[in-house]
Amino acid sequence: MKNSKNNKSINQEDIVMKKSNKLLLAGFILGLLLLSAIHIALYAKYKNGNYTIYNPADHQETGSAESFPQVNFVSIRNIPGAFINFSNTAQVIKDEAGIVYIRKGDNLLISAMDSVGRGGTDRPRLTLPYNATVHLFNSSVSFQKGQSDTAGNPVVYLHNAQAIFSGANTPLRFGHIRIIASGNSGVTFDQNSYADHLELILSNSSFGDSGSEFGQISIVTDSLSHIALQSKHLIKAKINTIPPR
Repeated sequence: MKNSKNNKSINQEDIVMKKSNKLLLAGFILGLLLLSAIHIALYAKYKNGNYTIYNPADHQETGSAESFPQVNFVSIRNIPGAFINFSNTAQVIKDEAGIVYIRKGDNLLISAMDSVGRGGTDRPRLTLPYNATVHLFNSSVSFQKGQSDTAGNPVVYLHNAQAIFSGANTPLRFGHIRIIASGNSGVTFDQNSYADHLELILSNSSFGDSGSEFGQISIVTDSLSHIALQSKHLIKAKINTIPPR
């Protein structure tokens, strides 16, 4: 009788866990679909020629920035080696050649012209809002500390993209950061990177921790993904597994 009750309890826990994983997977798919729809709409404007190109020769004041107040959603496409820091307002440096930007409401698309997209020497410098939702597609970026010590709460989506959170020079701090990586993406937290709560969803992607510090760690991953955590973080991390997509 006792074994029967225990088995029943275990079965109920399995059912709850399966439902929880299904909800996590559904939320992950819904988020990707929503961000993809926004990205496609903005990219259509780019293909139709409805955009502005930065050209350093057109500006007497080099190094100045174009600001985009009240932008909450940022898509970055085909930009290799970009440096990103956080501030109150989105900004693009004017002397970065070959950068295309398109704004629609509170959405901003930042894309590279062919010379940059093919792996040129330009390394754009971008500033994003502390709590922005960022979508990286076919890009590689290095997140670095801005001028303020404010701990932001960004949401970062990656598809076929690489992101390094680097506190090598000055500490990089976050409150609650949520990262959703898919399509062979890679995420690395370097030394002097801190987060009160890291929430990570991986689909055929990888995550690496090279000396960072986290408070809470929540991870949802599939069997095609790879996770490398320090032992002290691995012990306290809450990890759930979902089927590969």
